[in-house]
Amino acid sequence: MNNANEQLRPESLLTLLRHQRTLHRQLRILSERQRSLVSQDDTETLLKMLAERQRLVDGLVELNARLAPYRSCWTTFYAGLDETCRKEVSELLEEVNGSLAAILQSDRKDTATLTARRQSMAGRVAAFDAGSRAITAYGNSNTAKQSIVTDASA
Repeated sequence: MNNANEQLRPESLLTLLRHQRTLHRQLRILSERQRSLVSQDDTETLLKMLAERQRLVDGLVELNARLAPYRSCWTTFYAGLDETCRKEVSELLEEVNGSLAAILQSDRKDTATLTARRQSMAGRVAAFDAGSRAITAYGNSNTAKQSIVTDASA
């Protein structure tokens, strides 16, 4: 191993992966809360919760950078771990991947719900706009008739 890889220690990897698991667990909890807020149409609370999710995602980005040296020599490093450590690493990675899959699926559902709601609202706004234009046109038409009648009777 070269000098950079000499600093890669199983204990450090486990610490990073445990932290990653914790962040994913927190994201999953927020994802479930997000679903509730979307269905309740609680926009203000949803925006606050999304800010918290962003903070966790930022933490994962930072953590991902710290895991990069391990990924760069993953096969060799993983093969050098003792059986107990390999088992824990595998379990942590499986849990994180499961959480990520659940979060992504939940986010897709929430996106579909919000998209449908936005399209419904856009349809209602368009119908309202068309109704307003019709009323305005009718009002202008009625005014024009009154004007003609007034001019004709003069």
